[in-house]
Amino acid sequence: SNPWIVTLRGAYRGEPSDTRPSHPEAGPGTRFNPFSTPGFLFGTLPQIFFGNSLTASNLNQKYTSFTANANKLFGDHDVKFGWNFLRTKVDGLLPRVLNSQVFSSVNDFAQFGPVNGGISLLASFGGITPEDDEIHLRNNYNGLFVQDDWKLRSNLTVNLGLRWEHDSEFEAKRNFAPRLGVAWAVTPKTVVRANFGVFYDQFRLALASNVPSFGGANQKLQQLLLFPRGLYGSPSFVSSAGLLLLGSGPCLSNAFTGNLTDAQITAAGLRCPLNPSLPFIGVDRLNNVVAPGRAPIPAGTVITASNVQNLTGLTPDQYAAQASAAVGQSAGYFVFGPFGVLNNPILPPQGAPVTIDGTFKTPHTLGFSIGVQREITKDMVVEVDYHHRNMRNLLGVRASNLAFRARVAGQERSLDPPGATEQIISYGPFYEGNYDALIVSFNKRFSRRFLLGANYTFANATDNSEGIFASPSDSFIGTVPEVTESCQTPAPCTQQNNRNGSFASRNGNFVAQAGTFSNGPDLDKGPSDLAVKHIFQINGLVELPLKFQVSGIFRAQSGFRFSRTATGFVDPDGNGSVVGRDLGPGAGRNAFTAPAFVNLDMRFTKRFDIGERVKVDLFFEFFNLLNRQNPAAVFQQQNIAQNPVGSISQVLPGREGQVGFRIAF
Repeated sequence: SNPWIVTLRGAYRGEPSDTRPSHPEAGPGTRFNPFSTPGFLFGTLPQIFFGNSLTASNLNQKYTSFTANANKLFGDHDVKFGWNFLRTKVDGLLPRVLNSQVFSSVNDFAQFGPVNGGISLLASFGGITPEDDEIHLRNNYNGLFVQDDWKLRSNLTVNLGLRWEHDSEFEAKRNFAPRLGVAWAVTPKTVVRANFGVFYDQFRLALASNVPSFGGANQKLQQLLLFPRGLYGSPSFVSSAGLLLLGSGPCLSNAFTGNLTDAQITAAGLRCPLNPSLPFIGVDRLNNVVAPGRAPIPAGTVITASNVQNLTGLTPDQYAAQASAAVGQSAGYFVFGPFGVLNNPILPPQGAPVTIDGTFKTPHTLGFSIGVQREITKDMVVEVDYHHRNMRNLLGVRASNLAFRARVAGQERSLDPPGATEQIISYGPFYEGNYDALIVSFNKRFSRRFLLGANYTFANATDNSEGIFASPSDSFIGTVPEVTESCQTPAPCTQQNNRNGSFASRNGNFVAQAGTFSNGPDLDKGPSDLAVKHIFQINGLVELPLKFQVSGIFRAQSGFRFSRTATGFVDPDGNGSVVGRDLGPGAGRNAFTAPAFVNLDMRFTKRFDIGERVKVDLFFEFFNLLNRQNPAAVFQQQNIAQNPVGSISQVLPGREGQVGFRIAF
């Protein structure tokens, strides 16, 4: 009788979780740069990765939802409208991210371990206090919709729809999302389908977990240079690289420069090899920081907050302050921090608590697709589809008050307005991406004792986002102001200016011409992290006499994308945070492709019927039947002849087999 159909639904979901590192004894996520002989910066042997990047965390997620809609036929129109509601409540503790780069000789690593083996760069993303790691998210989502399935003709249906969506935390009140879909049966065996729509994202844990304004954690990024054995144990110039990057030095002796002592440097009249304007500090300088009458600390001794008083007669605070003064710096230059060892905060906690950018908008996707399906026989179809997605207003963070002049030599870490002392980290719609894919597929349903399916996808996915809470390589967005390099005294220099054109600053940074628009995040524009250009897959099953079956899946796809490691530290925008990947010509984010992935899995099955009700399947399965060495990781560092960029460093499992049985009754 064509009545109104009214549907009401309600649901509650509770999802507690408690996640802990599997091997806490392995320490933080560590990239070990091993040295067989002294080197300039990175290891002279292949890098090794181990440890846990995330500390323990726990979350208690609670979601309450209600849905009400009404549906009725009006002639050729099938009209439906309704309301969706979702209440989000999440409390818990987010993990801290700890990533360490250890620069150590193989012998020192074996003797002292991953923390004390050598100089370390420790990047930490976490709260300054334990309370700063807590989250307390609250949000009410409301969505109203109306749609009409309109049967224009017997072979043509049009779907029209409109949604309005609102999140109480996002405060965006104009999120209207139109939808249009068409299905046209050109012939009884050929169907064309197309659709267009705007799809808004919703407030959720992944988008708000690190935004204090939304109830998220107040976590900040900082980077420390750790000196577990004073200035000893550095096989490369990395002990000074981070300090020189900030322009203040000092320049420290190390194995690359011969582990020279203060006496040897003075006798030879040496200056810093990389910057002669800076003093050259002997490898024994911090070992000589002791109370009056005490002997120097023996060379290579591990110095910690717990043993420093026994070694020097000074409290940890006294030793750190005097060690700072010993290299010509004020108190606080060296402190005892993580793992109880001496460190220098080359990148102190960045920025004030995350602020919401004034341009904040809800991220959304504008997408359309078109496809045609053709029936070849009653059990075979071929389909071709094209999909396009334009992802707009992707949310992320950046340093919003970092001055453009910060990238110019001599003015690093400059903020706006002049005199500001802290970077402001803003959260807003700074990023975007695109996805295009062409898919060709063939399917034969099971008949005549076999089935077969195959598809090929060509896809291109790009974006300029490092991740929701990862800062871009270049934070500046706006019209480029006029800037001029400042000279370092006493060395003379030419003061370059961008008034009439772009130039490369003395520190290697690119400086765009004044008056042009610069979108810094586009420096990271490249293939998406999960982008795969080519995928071909074929699967089938054949039923043989005597209830034998043979089935398999073959898959071949392009290799995963990766970035090449930089040969030195790069800081494109001058914010003090270095970029580890190569940004030079022909490089950039995910500019390289690993070897292809090819895999074949097979199953052989024999069925036995035991009576009328019991069936037993015996099967023998092979995984990676071709025993191909598919890459799990590749070498990313350039200029290592024995391990060229992109060559395989780790492979997925080889051929494996298993025998099993299944009983159905």
